[in-house]
Amino acid sequence: MAGLLATAAASGACSNSTPDVIEGPAADLVGRTFIGDDVTVNDKPYRLVPGSTLRISFDQGAIGASAGCNSMSGRAEWGNGFLAIDGETLSMTEMGCKAALMDQDTWFADFLTSAPKLLSSDTTLTMTSDDAVIVLADEKTAVPDVALAGTTWRLDSIMTAGSVSSVPSGVESTLQLDDDGALVVFLGCNTGRAAYSVSSGLLTIEPLATTKKACPPPASDVETELAGFLRGDVAYSIDGTSLLLTAREVVGPGPTALVYRASQ
Repeated sequence: MAGLLATAAASGACSNSTPDVIEGPAADLVGRTFIGDDVTVNDKPYRLVPGSTLRISFDQGAIGASAGCNSMSGRAEWGNGFLAIDGETLSMTEMGCKAALMDQDTWFADFLTSAPKLLSSDTTLTMTSDDAVIVLADEKTAVPDVALAGTTWRLDSIMTAGSVSSVPSGVESTLQLDDDGALVVFLGCNTGRAAYSVSSGLLTIEPLATTKKACPPPASDVETELAGFLRGDVAYSIDGTSLLLTAREVVGPGPTALVYRASQ
């Protein structure tokens, strides 16, 4: 799949309506996330890897993206209606996936760094390069925010001092909060339980009580980071199926934020 966009002809017939051209430096995109699998290559619909989807989010002067495996991010501008990546490269996590998904990561990164034209409406984003067209839906419309409590959240990535890393291969961690104020977290090897409360975007977690099973690295490393992070006041925000936990106070070299995805 990698390099496919270099030989495909573009097609603009992917949407039933014509979105408004983006104007201005923020132009309705900051704070928005778009998802989907509507891709046209060589005037024909192109199928992504089964079960995968494309995702792009816009922050102030930066984007985040994924294509089914690793997370990408980079400084960017789009005020003139074209996406311009600072340095023409995206940083990417290094999680190992099946070859088809890894190729799809490369394919999407190549597309995003080709300065595609952006067209937006209230519900869609259309990105057009010289070679292909991608039409994505606004996540708020396509996927309403998942509830904090009652959802099984699976750890996706760990942020530390400005860098983002995927959960090590073979390590899995989940977080569950019930409506009665009980939190249960599988830390990668051991299980932790604690009481919690929520107020105005703030999650307050009482001290964790955990099992004491001995764990080898890298599971033990992940456990240490999570146990140190999941305590006291932690800011949270939900964007569709994504949960972002941000430390209110960073002590030592531990994580500054954790990203979870709602389990399918």
